Amino acid sequence: MKLDKVPLRMEFLRKKLKWIQQTMREQGIDIWITFTREGNEDPLAQDLRFSDLTWRSAAIIDQDGTRTAVVGSLEVDTIKQSKFYDEVFGYASEGIAPKLKQIIGKRKPRSIAVNSSYDEGAADGLTSGMEAYLKRALKGYSKRFVLGEDLAITLRARLVPEEVELVKKAIVECEKIYDAVEDAIRPGKRDKYVHEFAHKLVAEKGLSTAWAYDRCPSVNVAGNPIGHIGYHNTIIRNGDFVKLDFGVNYEGYCSDIQRVYFVGPGNLPSSVKRMFETARAANDAALAELKPGTIGYKVDSAGRKLIVKKGYPEYKHALGHVLGRSTHEIGPLLGPRWPNRYGKQVEKPVQKDMVFTIEPSVTSKLGTCNLEQDVLVTARGYQQLSKPQEDIIRVG
Repeated sequence: MKLDKVPLRMEFLRKKLKWIQQTMREQGIDIWITFTREGNEDPLAQDLRFSDLTWRSAAIIDQDGTRTAVVGSLEVDTIKQSKFYDEVFGYASEGIAPKLKQIIGKRKPRSIAVNSSYDEGAADGLTSGMEAYLKRALKGYSKRFVLGEDLAITLRARLVPEEVELVKKAIVECEKIYDAVEDAIRPGKRDKYVHEFAHKLVAEKGLSTAWAYDRCPSVNVAGNPIGHIGYHNTIIRNGDFVKLDFGVNYEGYCSDIQRVYFVGPGNLPSSVKRMFETARAANDAALAELKPGTIGYKVDSAGRKLIVKKGYPEYKHALGHVLGRSTHEIGPLLGPRWPNRYGKQVEKPVQKDMVFTIEPSVTSKLGTCNLEQDVLVTARGYQQLSKPQEDIIRVG
């Protein structure tokens, strides 16, 4: 399965290789093996310039940064042309096992990371059949296999400065569309109209939506159930509280922002104002905890406790997630300690150079208020990337 339309840019990949080596040293990992084949490709293969290979193929990264590939004989030149691997070996009728055993035997690794993970889908590319084959091929080393999910997170979730700039551009384009969409939120119009209006603007800009086209944007009117759905075909009326969840993909990098609106003239009801102010305070409380080393659930807890203390129900999702080449990127999750749902994702520490969404929910009979914003984790805290919503937007 390919996660993205295009692979990670080579100049970005080479810079991230140093981070990968650092993670390997910190965790005592000597070798990282990505073992893949056609029909069920490892999600990381494309980024590692190891995609669209026919037979069992192994991409091996050593702790010192050396890259070795073992592929079917007809694909040796293909991998050499990628100019990423230091050595490329081919195999024929004997299969991959003998060469793989020889290479690993020379290195005598104490720890071998493989792409297997309980909680991170993109880090779980080693299928059960391929794992069984690999264990047989490396019989003397199979007990040294460890989960390689933190290496996958380093590859995907930590962004080099040039990647951050692309995320910023995705945010700018998203905010431009948001500004234009305000004209579509009017009494008598349906949520479907707003959804399609946004699609028209995305097409005019030559962009794509940050997640599934039919669910982006998600337009929620009044008390309709929230969720990953485009619209409910509801008519917008005066007095409605409207929420949009939307993002765009700009040159392979995503934005993810939510805005809320009140429809109609007159004074803003105090109940709406209180809901908005609580959401704003919850965002700020979470942001006060966001810095390198903070465990994900602690960031979530700061926003969650404030909302519950104000008398609103506890929201049934995580407060935020990593954002990058995917909208829901792998990495630390800013969520509650619900092991049956989130596993150990929320136990991972926040890292510098990661972009997170901040999106706690405040729900009442009026609807749901999310003020989702995108921020970059810096050495001492965070940097705002999107414009935080400070007031309810009045429309209609």
